[in-house]
Parts: sequence; structure tokens; C-alpha cells
Amino acid sequence: MANEGPELVGMASAEPLRGEDGAGPVVPGGCFLNLLFVVPEQWGQGIGGVLLDAVLKEARRRDYSRIHLWTDEDNERSHRLYRSRSFSPTGRTADGAGEWTREI
Repeated sequence: MANEGPELVGMASAEPLRGEDGAGPVVPGGCFLNLLFVVPEQWGQGIGGVLLDAVLKEARRRDYSRIHLWTDEDNERSHRLYRSRSFSPTGRTADGAGEWTREI
């Protein structure tokens, strides 16, 4: 979580990656970034990068080898963030969102 004083300004959440689009068994070595958000008033301050770096650090500590996420296909702001951390699209899409991944 990221706070400015008592206010929550951002948060990230990750969990073990599951097969079958999240309904199946845990995929060994896989991590899934379930949520990353920063309140719009704080965009451009580097908070998303700090949160993502913390998730990647924790994923490494837990011996994950790969991390996956889904983001809206038209969300260029998130695409810039994920590309800056070596994520790339997998080519899978559903309901206007695309899957991204990277090795850890």
C-alpha cells in the first residue's frame, strides 16, 4: 500500500498464478498481479513503479519465476509502466484486456 499521510493513494496485490484462467490449480513458479492502482490525483509521481517494484521483489523472495497480469488494451499509462519493468504482452486478450508477463 502507498499512503500520503492518512490517505491511501495506491495499492498492489499479487497471489499464486492459477491455470484455467484462475479457476484451476496453482501453476508452479507462477505469480499473478491481481491489482495495481494509484489514485488519479497522484498519477505521474512514480507511485505505481514503487508498488510494482515491491511486488517484484516479494515475488523473487518467494521464488516465483514468472509473473502475469491483465490490463485494459487501451490503457497506455499502464502499458508504459509494465514495459519499463520488462513486461510484454502475451497476445492473449479477453473482454478488452490483454495479458502481460515477464520472468522474475
